[in-house]
Amino acid sequence: MNIAATEDLAAVEAELRETCRALAAADPTAVPVAFWDFDGTLFQGDCSEGFPVSAGGRVAGLVEEAVTAGLSARYRGREGFFQCWEDYQRTMTERGTAEAYAFFVRVFAGASSADLLALARESFDGRLRRWFYDDALRLWSGLEAAGARNFVISASADFFVKGAAAVLGVAPDRLHGVRLTEDAAGALGDGVTAPLTFGEGKAERMRDLLAEMDAAEPDKNFHTIAAFGNHWSTDGPLLEAAARHRPPAGAPLAVLVNAPAPEGAVCRLRCLTFSARPGL
Repeated sequence: MNIAATEDLAAVEAELRETCRALAAADPTAVPVAFWDFDGTLFQGDCSEGFPVSAGGRVAGLVEEAVTAGLSARYRGREGFFQCWEDYQRTMTERGTAEAYAFFVRVFAGASSADLLALARESFDGRLRRWFYDDALRLWSGLEAAGARNFVISASADFFVKGAAAVLGVAPDRLHGVRLTEDAAGALGDGVTAPLTFGEGKAERMRDLLAEMDAAEPDKNFHTIAAFGNHWSTDGPLLEAAARHRPPAGAPLAVLVNAPAPEGAVCRLRCLTFSARPGL
């Protein structure tokens, strides 16, 4: 067991930069890759559900915003969202978290993925922008500057998290969430495309993305150097899968945000505190 905990953001940042440097020296074709959970890790609240704020009140989630904007065929308007929320909570209780997350995306079966993406993009560029952790954005941009590629793997809807691409300064294809089937015209179906990006499904999606990069750029070697999450129960499989990778230089870090180290973790774990912006 090799577990360490630190609240020193600068030390973790320096360790990741050194891994990028050592990897480049060992293999000029190497590309470092980092994987991030979204809600609670990069983003202070839950972008799908919405969340309370310390000053009082509540920030509406993207599901609420999209339903009240008329983008769900099943639920309409404010009353429709209240019913949607009740059904979501019932699904969570009766069928479990994974099924509830899938339900919260299926709400938009029949809608245009482009319309949902546009709504999410406008929200992240506007009212939701201030809810990104500055510490997370600092680490994200520092990794990009060191030559790494950052990816998001989230249990929120794919068409929602892709809306944060401009805030993060990357192309939307770096951000991944729960996907629905989609026809040639961009209309969403009712089926969830495997894997459901929750728990072990996040680790599976990480492996899929690495394989896709290998196939698309065979002249490069992609190596996981870090994974970030905020709940061991939902992100632990991703963090442990990332930490098991063995690059030609350096050693990957599993980073748990705003949560204590769990019992039984068997990877190089760092625990960081990302602080909310003053006044939020």
